Amino acid sequence: MHFHRHLLAAVAFGVAAATAAPLFMAGPVDACLHPPVEIAYPLKPGTQLALVFFADGRQEMVIRPSYKLELPETGPNAPKDDAHGRLTTLAWVVPVPNVPDSYKEVDASMFTKLREFTPIDMISPLNSDSPRENRARHSADQKGVTMLEAVSVGDYTIQPIKAKGELGGLELNAWLKDKGFGEIAAATLKYYLEKDYCWLAVRIHNAKGLPANGEVKPLQIGFATEKPVFPLKIHAGGNSFDLELWLITGKEIDTEKSKEYGLKTAGQISDLQTQRNQQTTFAELPEKVRAVANDVAGLKSLKSGNVHCVRFFGNGLNKATDLAKLETDLTFEFKPQPESK
Repeated sequence: MHFHRHLLAAVAFGVAAATAAPLFMAGPVDACLHPPVEIAYPLKPGTQLALVFFADGRQEMVIRPSYKLELPETGPNAPKDDAHGRLTTLAWVVPVPNVPDSYKEVDASMFTKLREFTPIDMISPLNSDSPRENRARHSADQKGVTMLEAVSVGDYTIQPIKAKGELGGLELNAWLKDKGFGEIAAATLKYYLEKDYCWLAVRIHNAKGLPANGEVKPLQIGFATEKPVFPLKIHAGGNSFDLELWLITGKEIDTEKSKEYGLKTAGQISDLQTQRNQQTTFAELPEKVRAVANDVAGLKSLKSGNVHCVRFFGNGLNKATDLAKLETDLTFEFKPQPESK
């Protein structure tokens, strides 16, 4: 997901907002203000959570952005009342390998259940615009941009976009800037254009106000892909952030290769830690987690035999790990399968 580095809050009277990557931070982040049309308030990143189910070329990805709205208590910019400082709209961009064929809102407690199912144990006792606007819908134009049919799911509106070539990239960036999503850095844009990724311009809107605690409903996106993926390069050059991601597959993941992207398991962070239920079965997963994959035909192979449920932590991405230096986006690799006799 790409979040504009200038953080804005959309107040109740309709100022559009583009946010920086909503990720859980180890420390405070200074957010610079985009020149406001009306009164605007800075946002600080919260915890970014993600779940990926993968089997047989099919991926279901659940993402949950979060934020903290910084409202001044005094001064000329202090909100006059609760409604005046209410955040109503957030927008971001998610690049995926192929055009998704499904979108859903997910119960917000799903990640709570995942954390409870995959606790980290100590091995040793030692302590250490209108968001629902569809006017952009049209067919491919001469500049290499195709606006696919927009989709509305609950509070979310998703505009899938295909862009080809240098002119397509320029047109895409112009559209993103005009719609309040911010521009994609040239090197990052070039990478995804060469891979022919689909761009998802995602906006969440609720006229009554988004949750005050910054934890919005997760969004589930389903698409085809050869290997499990997660968009990290899109954040290159942005704010430092943390990511907590679960990957559930039928094959064992090569977690050593994931370290190249700044993601580590509990055991890789400290040899005194281990994750519970790293190998389990689909039936043993929490009900709300199973619900993500229950009705997905492409994931049916996960329902028999063991599955691997790996919890990854990415701390200080863009700081401890420079995402701008990644040659490829995050693609999870499997360990070689033993040859059958």
